[in-house]
Amino acid sequence: MRISTSTIYQSGGASISDLQVGLNKTQQQIAAGRRILTPADDPIASARALVISQSDSINTQFATNRQAAKNNLSTAESSLGNVTDTLHNIKTLIVQAGNGSYTDTERGFIAQQLQGNLDQLFGLANSTDGTGNYLFSGFNTTTAPYTKVAGGAAYNGDQGQRFIQADTSRQIPISGPGTDIFQNIRTSAGQFNVQSNPSNVGLAVANATINVPTSANLTGNNYEVAFDNLGTSFTVTNKTTGNVVVPLTPYVSGATVTFDGIDLNVTNAGGPPVVVPGPGDKFSVQPGNQNIFETVTDIINALNIPANTVAAKKDLNAALTQGNNNLDKSLNNVLTVRAQLGTSLKEIDDLDSEGDAKGVAFKQDLSALLDLDYAKAITELNQQQTTLQAAQQSFVKTSGLSLFDYIR
Repeated sequence: MRISTSTIYQSGGASISDLQVGLNKTQQQIAAGRRILTPADDPIASARALVISQSDSINTQFATNRQAAKNNLSTAESSLGNVTDTLHNIKTLIVQAGNGSYTDTERGFIAQQLQGNLDQLFGLANSTDGTGNYLFSGFNTTTAPYTKVAGGAAYNGDQGQRFIQADTSRQIPISGPGTDIFQNIRTSAGQFNVQSNPSNVGLAVANATINVPTSANLTGNNYEVAFDNLGTSFTVTNKTTGNVVVPLTPYVSGATVTFDGIDLNVTNAGGPPVVVPGPGDKFSVQPGNQNIFETVTDIINALNIPANTVAAKKDLNAALTQGNNNLDKSLNNVLTVRAQLGTSLKEIDDLDSEGDAKGVAFKQDLSALLDLDYAKAITELNQQQTTLQAAQQSFVKTSGLSLFDYIR
């Protein structure tokens, strides 16, 4: 069979070109340190590497989310730690104020210190995460959650709770409404916390419930039921505003008096012929849910009232006792929330450890699929270079086998 010169050049050129392409690819693999440069090099491994890369990217994003959650929760826990310290300071001042040897002036000084602590509580309740977002406003992170009002504070946030995706199947709460921390603090098993004044001499028992038809009139304020010097009539005063909401009314055992969405009932616990209630008896009526700001404000107001008589001192002691009890429950509520934050931070640490392990595994899998075996690649490169050189030399000799060369 005769082979034309054209065929020799075409075949030789194609072979040299193929060898050159293979050599260039090996050189590119060595330069990149990658076995797979395009999906065509290994379609199955490329598809698998894409899945692993996506999983690794998601895992990295989860780690970023957890760090953001950790920063937010740490800031909130630090703020609540300061709240705890402030509440302890307030309790110390309350105990100090109960010293019977103190004058009205000295109690006024304590009231001023309590006012400073109350202002500090406002500042802590309006803490931000460092980027301008309020920690305790629910979803409404651009609005300060609390503003001062007569008798306490008004909540301006909502009841939302923000979560962040910390892992594939776990969302971590990073914020909550301030009402769960500083308000809605249970001080009584019932709807209202009704307490008898320690100076009471009668046997009357008071209780209060919500009047459903007029529940829209509920104020959340504190009230005082005070009997006259005969124990036959009583008034109800809103202690938060100072307004008399029920004027002097004759006492009838078991009769219900309705005001501001509240049904008040004072019963004759002793029964006839015991005369109850006693002259000057008093009862305090507070919502079953208290808030920190209202509790401290009530204590400040009680300390600012002169206590120059035995009855006034008993009223003061009753206010301090009830305020201290409410403060204990407020402190327990804050500590409970801090414990929840600590649990979330611990969970994030555990998820970080798990995420780090996943990240190492993903990178190892990608390395096994994509990374180049340098020893094998360099050996192959040397072989390809030798083959290419041999092919080039063979082509030169083969292309010289023509009739023209023989004639020459």
